[in-house]
Amino acid sequence: MCLMCQGMSAREVFALMRSRILEHGFTMTFVEGEGDKNPPFAYTVGLSRWDHPEVICFNMCPECSDLTLTPIARAVIDRGDRFSAGSDLDPLYGPEEWGAEILEFPDSSTHLLDANHFYRKAGGPPVPALQVLWPRCVPLLRGHPSH
Repeated sequence: MCLMCQGMSAREVFALMRSRILEHGFTMTFVEGEGDKNPPFAYTVGLSRWDHPEVICFNMCPECSDLTLTPIARAVIDRGDRFSAGSDLDPLYGPEEWGAEILEFPDSSTHLLDANHFYRKAGGPPVPALQVLWPRCVPLLRGHPSH
């Protein structure tokens, strides 16, 4: 459940996000889905500080979203790695037959609301974003009930 649904104000949520970004270099936002036409998704907030596109993934539980986004974020923040559409993700996830792909995300203003709140310049374009796509169901959390 979202933090505002649990009683926090928008100001408190943004303050918490800001503190996580300052402490860890980034944070994540998870959005619960509403059926097949609106699947759950999660995205990074903070990679824009590193002059890097934010990253989004769809149709995963919060734990799998974390296991998908955190390696990319840590590689950007800790090692200075740069990702773009078509980047090889095998070093992060392993060269498995289901290999993840990274694509350009065309318009971050439609989904990455928190990232745009923090990093979109007034009157400027939406923050750049990439999407991680798993071509097949990937058991990131082996034994997790959703897999």
